[in-house]
Amino acid sequence: MKILVLLAGVTDIRFPLHPISLNSQATIDEQGSPRRVLSPFDEAALEVALKLRDACATTQIDVLLLEGANSENLMRSVAAFRPDSLHCLELKPLQLWDARQTAAQIAGLIKRDYGGHELVLVGRELGDLDEGSIAVLLARKLGRSQFSMAQSGQWQGERLWLMRERGTCEEWLEVDQPLLASVTNDRRNKLRYALMKNVMQAKRMTFPHVAASAPVRAGLTLSQLQAAPVIPRHGQCRLLSGDVGQQAKALACWLKEQGVNP
Repeated sequence: MKILVLLAGVTDIRFPLHPISLNSQATIDEQGSPRRVLSPFDEAALEVALKLRDACATTQIDVLLLEGANSENLMRSVAAFRPDSLHCLELKPLQLWDARQTAAQIAGLIKRDYGGHELVLVGRELGDLDEGSIAVLLARKLGRSQFSMAQSGQWQGERLWLMRERGTCEEWLEVDQPLLASVTNDRRNKLRYALMKNVMQAKRMTFPHVAASAPVRAGLTLSQLQAAPVIPRHGQCRLLSGDVGQQAKALACWLKEQGVNP
């Protein structure tokens, strides 16, 4: 099986935030020396792929890492896990706040260069915008089903199954068609430590870049955004006391008083 892993990285909170501004083309300019690290969701997606390769030696792992701050160091850390290929992905234009645009760019590249990959793995908040919409839109652009909140994978013979938890239940899905899975972090997919010899080899590596472009979408640009007006609130606020059952009962009584019928 061929697996494509998409990684984005997030701001390293151990360092102060750097100045960010908009230029005349309504794209972001970053000053200083910003740093990125893999997010827990990036790490989880990569570890799921590595475990599947451990269990089936014919599994191929290809990785695309979004270009940005600290890309070279971040790619070296990924290269230490020895994926079959690793490319730095340049989005032209880079507008991560426009999820539709970003999904269209990445989907075009996947269709062109990675169409034979049966499984695409992404962290559930790809793009560092804390919303998870890029994965959903990317699946739609690719014409693939999406399996969200995946936590692990398992081979059963030649068949691959993905698992996620819902409450006290486990849900399993057989990957019997091209699929995109967004991965959440879990104790079972905590990223392993890379071997020291692989870390040293990665320090001497150089990495190819690939570009993903798409026509700029017409509509609102980032520079046109304005602060939302402050809307005054009216009326009284009531805090519900008691346990959950008592609060639910009090809320139901209030709704009935307002004329809401069950």
